[in-house]
Amino acid sequence: MTQGLLLALLSLLLYGVWGFSYKLLSIRGIQGEWAVSMVMLLGAAISAAIALWRAEPFPADKLAGSVPWLVLVLVAASGAIGNIFLIKAMAAPGFSAGVALAVSGAYPLVAALLAYLLLGEQIAATQAVGIAAIVFGVGLLTFR
Repeated sequence: MTQGLLLALLSLLLYGVWGFSYKLLSIRGIQGEWAVSMVMLLGAAISAAIALWRAEPFPADKLAGSVPWLVLVLVAASGAIGNIFLIKAMAAPGFSAGVALAVSGAYPLVAALLAYLLLGEQIAATQAVGIAAIVFGVGLLTFR
């Protein structure tokens, strides 16, 4: 098993715990904006602590100019609002938390399409088949 695959599998496991924790918070009545705020603030603090512990230098030189800051704001806003929508979907009556996570977990499709449209990245035939399989799988989960 390659290091990349191992890290991706660990990421899959931790994202599963992360998604499940949002469901646990919603059961306790903590949902929407406050749940996202608490999780993201704690996550930022943990990430910063790990970076400090590993002695990673802060990338101040790469943040010069307005474009990196604009990208950071866009990323933070889309992540926060996307998480709020995810939590609200998980708490919606008659809608499974697992389905909500599966649908939102297909976000790499959007990233791949944006990279293709805006950055000129190519999508290989095998990647296109993978994209179709993901769309088909999510469709199977959402339609009864």
